[in-house]
Amino acid sequence: MTMKRNIFGLFVIVALALSASSCIKETFPAGSTVTDDQIQKSDDPLAVKLGALTASLHRHNAAGYYSLYGTHIDFGMPTVHMLTECMLEDFIYCGSSSWWFTYWLSNKYQGSDYWMCSYYWDAYYSWIFAANNIIASIDDPEKLDASTLVSLGQAYAYRASFYLDLARLYEAKPVKEANYKNYTVPEGVYGLTVPIVTEKTTEKEAMNNKRVPRKEMYDFILSDLEKAEKYIDGYEGSALEPGAAMVDGLLARTWLELGYVSDTEFDNDAFKKAQDYAEKAIAKSGKTPLTQNEWEDSANGFNSASSQNSWIWGIPVVSESVGNLTSFNAWISSEATWGYGYYAQFGAGKSLYDSISDSDFRKHSFIDPKKSEYYDYKLAGSSDQIAAFYKRIKSYANIKFRAKYGEIDNYVTGGVGDYPMMRVEEMYFIKMEALARQHNLTAANEALTDFMSHRITDGSYESSAATEKAFLKEMLLQKRAEFWGEGVLIFDYKRLNQGITRGYTGTNFPATMRFNTSGRSPEWNIVITRGEFQANTGITPELNNPDPSQVIPLWE
Repeated sequence: MTMKRNIFGLFVIVALALSASSCIKETFPAGSTVTDDQIQKSDDPLAVKLGALTASLHRHNAAGYYSLYGTHIDFGMPTVHMLTECMLEDFIYCGSSSWWFTYWLSNKYQGSDYWMCSYYWDAYYSWIFAANNIIASIDDPEKLDASTLVSLGQAYAYRASFYLDLARLYEAKPVKEANYKNYTVPEGVYGLTVPIVTEKTTEKEAMNNKRVPRKEMYDFILSDLEKAEKYIDGYEGSALEPGAAMVDGLLARTWLELGYVSDTEFDNDAFKKAQDYAEKAIAKSGKTPLTQNEWEDSANGFNSASSQNSWIWGIPVVSESVGNLTSFNAWISSEATWGYGYYAQFGAGKSLYDSISDSDFRKHSFIDPKKSEYYDYKLAGSSDQIAAFYKRIKSYANIKFRAKYGEIDNYVTGGVGDYPMMRVEEMYFIKMEALARQHNLTAANEALTDFMSHRITDGSYESSAATEKAFLKEMLLQKRAEFWGEGVLIFDYKRLNQGITRGYTGTNFPATMRFNTSGRSPEWNIVITRGEFQANTGITPELNNPDPSQVIPLWE
């Protein structure tokens, strides 16, 4: 379980690893690669490199964890998001054990000696290296044609998005230390993020590369986004690549974070910028919130950028990058007869399910205890297959993420679902949170009420929170229902200092996972792997985030 890798031992495999598997055993033969020769012979080598980076965001063995540890949970960005969802209060397996994911669900092995804490580091820095490689290949952007300039802007957008995630995951934020066993954040660690590695960083510099303070990191992210905004300006692209709206969305995310100077100090100017960029992203994208038909589509639900009009940015997934056990769909689809999802049946915590109005069609993402007596779920397959599904499916299991084209028996087709990275709905939530933090509670309530008209279509929902605190609580509840399983929520919980509640009467969490926190969980201050401070003298154990493993007392 120990982990000894560091950012200098990482490399980006630009190949798509072809994978094939049966129900009993898996084989992962070598696939075709994008070689240096192919890059040089291309009319647009920058686009080739960018395509390789994009493909690596969902690919078997994206961070090398299958090769190193034999784990089937290494499939890139969706893995990151599933891990963070496991550390919250709404993501749970409703069927049999989720195997590897139980480590994050149970608050186990999250210290620096274990690979469980290091996936984020290894995956993100491999993608950063790929982005750096693209950026380094350009000497003078002013000499580029319009198309190549867009590719350069997309590389900056990617790098900014990676560092933004790393900053938010690794920044040490206060927790109520007295509530936890042997958990103390060392002096001087609060506010530290991660080392910055750019296209100009030398190996010598990288071997003594410190965690940078929050301000320095966000200045760097904004600098990248300014370049991306300039180079991509006016480029719409598709929902499966960075375009102008995606850059605005990243700027909205960034400024929203910057609005929270601390838990008690706020920056209204930053909130105003977050609101403005969210509005720009909505306008430029031309996207609209998902309809009920789109949400419940048994063939294309949450797996198709072209069929779901709300996606601003997503990851394309190709058949060569999936297997029956090694893809996001293989784990998340409860309908599929292949993959781990068939057994694990990831779904919602009971408290979230019970909190969603019966008039809200998002509730149909999870199987009610009364099953078809509650709702005529839009299921894929024949009548016999649907009958079998109802017999085996557990209460609260998700059917939000569907097998592609409804191919529940065929992983080669059914596993090839696009993956959402940014939906326009998130921009609406950023806007309303920014409004509330600017003390414009009336406008915030109106914005939430308007948004919810897309989810509770009978007009019965009205947000009428009397305080900012009450509004943010209601907003977060609706955001939990909206973005379950998409990797968005960890940043909301950490930013808002929101606690989790898994221990309560009637909970569907297993006993080993029933714990509650008052405010932030220690798990959300992600630990830097030991391999990094063994190779990088700028990071020492004394300036690492403390090991949060099993410091949260279980609910009894």
